[in-house]
Amino acid sequence: MSARKTRFDGLDVASMCSHLKRTMMGFKLANIYDGSSLGVSGGSDSKGVYMFKLADPSGGSAATGKSNTSSTEDGGEAESKRAMLLIESGVRFHPTTHFSQSSSSSAMPSPFAMKLRKHLRNLRLENVTQLGNLDRVVDFRFGSGSYTHHLILELYSQGNLVLTDGEYRILALLRTHEYEVKDGKKDEREGVEKEEVKVRVGNVYPVTLATTLSMDDRTENSGEDGNKSGLLSMSAENAFEWAKSELVATQQRARTINSQQHGGKGKKKGKKKQLDENLVLKALLLRPGSGVYHYGPSLVEHCILFAGLEPTLKLNADNIEYTLPSGSWGDLLESLRDEGSVVLGNLQSPDSAGSGYILYKPKETKESLQEQKNDAQTAPQNPHSDKTLLEFQPHLLIQHKNQPHLTYSTFATATDEFFSNLSSQKAAARADAAESAARERLAKIHADQARRVDGLVREQDKFRDAARLVELHADDVDRALGVINGALQSGMD
Repeated sequence: MSARKTRFDGLDVASMCSHLKRTMMGFKLANIYDGSSLGVSGGSDSKGVYMFKLADPSGGSAATGKSNTSSTEDGGEAESKRAMLLIESGVRFHPTTHFSQSSSSSAMPSPFAMKLRKHLRNLRLENVTQLGNLDRVVDFRFGSGSYTHHLILELYSQGNLVLTDGEYRILALLRTHEYEVKDGKKDEREGVEKEEVKVRVGNVYPVTLATTLSMDDRTENSGEDGNKSGLLSMSAENAFEWAKSELVATQQRARTINSQQHGGKGKKKGKKKQLDENLVLKALLLRPGSGVYHYGPSLVEHCILFAGLEPTLKLNADNIEYTLPSGSWGDLLESLRDEGSVVLGNLQSPDSAGSGYILYKPKETKESLQEQKNDAQTAPQNPHSDKTLLEFQPHLLIQHKNQPHLTYSTFATATDEFFSNLSSQKAAARADAAESAARERLAKIHADQARRVDGLVREQDKFRDAARLVELHADDVDRALGVINGALQSGMD
């Protein structure tokens, strides 16, 4: 069973951009809230979560699945004319219906939310674009002409949310950082003379540096013929030679580093982990120079399985001749070209509404029954209390076929349902942890009290036995006391 997925990948971004283009283009931005003011939290807290309240001037509604009671502070329009877009820096963006507006009117917005309100409120959402080649960078364009502004969402690394004007000059951002530029060609393309490009207020946002298309490691391993399509344009023999050269480079690098670690006189104690000379097939195809790097882990695994191969097949420079010879690359390349194009076409098509899926695993019977009992005692708010939600997907890939899954009308609905239940599951987990800690403390107190009571009982029994002996030998005790008292009166020491 796969590990839990908690943030968007490139395929998710492509599908959600397509959904927003179908459902929210032309919507006017009515207001912007911090996530905490609407009871929405992010991965670890509510920082970086913002809610964009959009109104359809034509009176239609965005297809988000369910509906929530909406406040009328921005003009008293009906809920059918509004949609709420949730954006979390570094994690996700999607329409949502899971929020509470009980405190939205009284909560003081954060400085960044106030900056967004100043520049974006009352502007229309004109376009939503995925930058690069399936990169996790999204450009929301608000307004047109001299009123054009861009809100750029970065969904990789630590994430970021950047507000720029129409010429991409930064007006506000959540996080300042720097891009290291090692290739002189990049400096010429960007017009940058220094080796570092700073992302901060006043500078032009470096669009090309923010996408993987211009990362240094993408060009390091590109073919000598300058073919930018990578494996997709290679023959089976050329693909085999490319893979072998990648494995040789990996092996040499691993041996060099391992020998330095083994022979070096480091001051740190403990053994360092040795680098593996092997690469699994999936990791090999996700190399930036492969030409299918932008497919992402899920689609690459799907194409490998479609070709009848194992994604975890271990390869190295010594075994590739018989483990994955040149004759085996034909089916793999055909799968990458055809099946990859089909999946991407379905996700990116502006006319395809598509479906959404949530992968899950059933909880253990005892745990499930206990949670269902707790839900019944409180309120029937969590219909998935008997499941552990693992992933949200815009396309049911081969590796997901045999996994239990829920199907939704749109990917946006599936994503909203997943994260809302993820939040409730995290809250339930925290409550369970607190209850477990309280039970442990109570058990320790009970054990300590039992130990003390047991000690008192033993001491009481000891004194009772002594008293009984005194009663049985009362005459002897009186005579002994008389002797002792007489000796004391006569001055005997």
